[in-house]
Amino acid sequence: MSEAAISTSRSTHYTQTQKQAFYDQIEQEFDAIKNKYRAQLGQKDIDYIVGLRRKSRVFEVAGRGLLWLSSGPISFGSGVFFLWLHRNLEAIEIGHNVLHGQYDYFPEIPEFHAHNFKWKAPIDEEGWRREHNAMHHVHTNVFEKDPDLNHGVLRTNDLTPWHKSNLYQVPLYLGIVYPTMLYHFNAQNLGFTQDYRQQNFADGNKGYAVVDQHPWDAQERLKRRQRSVWRVWAKEFAAFPVMAQVTGFSGLKVFAGNLLADTINNYWIALTIQATHLTEPLQPEEAVKHKGHWYLTQLDSSVNFKGNRVMSILWGHLNYQIEHHLFPDIPSHRYPDMAKEVKAVCAKYDIPYKCNPSWSRAIKNYVSVLWKYSFPSRKGAAQDA
Repeated sequence: MSEAAISTSRSTHYTQTQKQAFYDQIEQEFDAIKNKYRAQLGQKDIDYIVGLRRKSRVFEVAGRGLLWLSSGPISFGSGVFFLWLHRNLEAIEIGHNVLHGQYDYFPEIPEFHAHNFKWKAPIDEEGWRREHNAMHHVHTNVFEKDPDLNHGVLRTNDLTPWHKSNLYQVPLYLGIVYPTMLYHFNAQNLGFTQDYRQQNFADGNKGYAVVDQHPWDAQERLKRRQRSVWRVWAKEFAAFPVMAQVTGFSGLKVFAGNLLADTINNYWIALTIQATHLTEPLQPEEAVKHKGHWYLTQLDSSVNFKGNRVMSILWGHLNYQIEHHLFPDIPSHRYPDMAKEVKAVCAKYDIPYKCNPSWSRAIKNYVSVLWKYSFPSRKGAAQDA
């Protein structure tokens, strides 16, 4: 029995008492999985995140050294690859997961506690926690409550007003937005994207979730944006190119390699995150009132894709997006094991467990959603949604 079958808005076959009993069962099942893995947390998790940071630093040294000393396309390309590995691990498997509080359990590693962590990405940490943790992960796929449902100026459902700019959203996002995706996340988290919509869309922010920036004023938001972006730009596009130049090497080559690694990193993360979201249908806002009901909406709103353990690290384990949304504060490297138990619960209760056979299929399905909503809705579609 799935959320689609039991939702009040889609079915009248179940009484309220039956629904509550089902929600209670689902809550007990998934709480049991969460509590089991919480009880197992220990040195293994500390070793994982500390070891990953150590590997990230090795990749950084290798990447910067190869770019600095490269004399041909092979050494240059290798430098870009290793620098991308560093930037990617820091952004998605370390930074994103640490900011969810996955390592707050361990007093031995305070540098990996969410409120101590300094992200090696152009994103303000507090703005991210407010938007991503407190809104997106609570109200996933809820109309006008989930900021990531229609990221930026995207239209991904029939209820959101259509604008002429939506005709171009597929090439716009694939060709322009995704190469700089982390910077756009920052703009959204700090309220700049909603400011743009308010000023340029006839309907303002109708159909989009608005991020509450209280008590930050415009000046404080701008300060946070500049600080988070410039800490990356100053290092990647000023300090290292200048140091290369003054030591007799090519500053332009280092600049180009850093820019390429930055672009690939943004594109990789954008396609990973977007391909596991934007599933249909929209979810009911009242689901947050019952944890079991909320668990069902997370299953309904997320989709996995298959991949091996090594690639899962490079995807930040977000190919296990279902498990991430069910258990966002459990260390991500445990998701492959948790997935087996989640699938067993889904099979037991006849709940769909969405999983694409590959990353490419997940991307294809996601792009088809963008394409579908690039055009005005057919008459009555919004009422049918």
